[in-house]
Amino acid sequence: MNRCPSCDYPLPHDRERLGARCPNCRDPLYEPAGRVGRPAREGEGACALHPGREAAGTCGRCGNYFCEVCRTRWRDRIVCAACAERALASREATPEQERVHHRQALFGLLMGLAAWAMFVFAQVIIVGVVMSGSNRLLILFGFVFMVGSMLLGIMGLGQAVAAVRTRGPSMILASSGLLIDGLFLGVFIGNYLAPLWIS
Repeated sequence: MNRCPSCDYPLPHDRERLGARCPNCRDPLYEPAGRVGRPAREGEGACALHPGREAAGTCGRCGNYFCEVCRTRWRDRIVCAACAERALASREATPEQERVHHRQALFGLLMGLAAWAMFVFAQVIIVGVVMSGSNRLLILFGFVFMVGSMLLGIMGLGQAVAAVRTRGPSMILASSGLLIDGLFLGVFIGNYLAPLWIS
């Protein structure tokens, strides 16, 4: 088990939960133990949190100066302790979580559009066959497309709902998919399943 170099506290294995600071003493985990920066000289940058200490750099998020004690690594960026704490408190999504959210939102939208396209195609086939009285095999083909469109609509709705629930960066895409899939399933149930249930 890993331990903090400053206080020897046992560290959890989950790096997302741990962040870049010891949960016990709050010292940075990648800095040498007990290290303190030199006092700031006149004309030099000073730490925003510790005004008397020399700045070791600027935060990759807010741009404030930080000293060696405040310097923290968060998701491969050097940030100040305040920005790392804000990211932990807001449960900021990782890049992988953002990709999953975007993929779910996109799949929800695309499956909804595909469900509408298959549904319209099935309607055209069925109406055309009924009007012309031709090949009965085409009616079966149309019904297969109709059932396929319903399955696509259900899967798309599931993807869109999952994307909306996680509240990621692609909320417009997720909401659009939810709307298109929901409308499709409402139309499908209203046109085909409700009359069967009533009769």
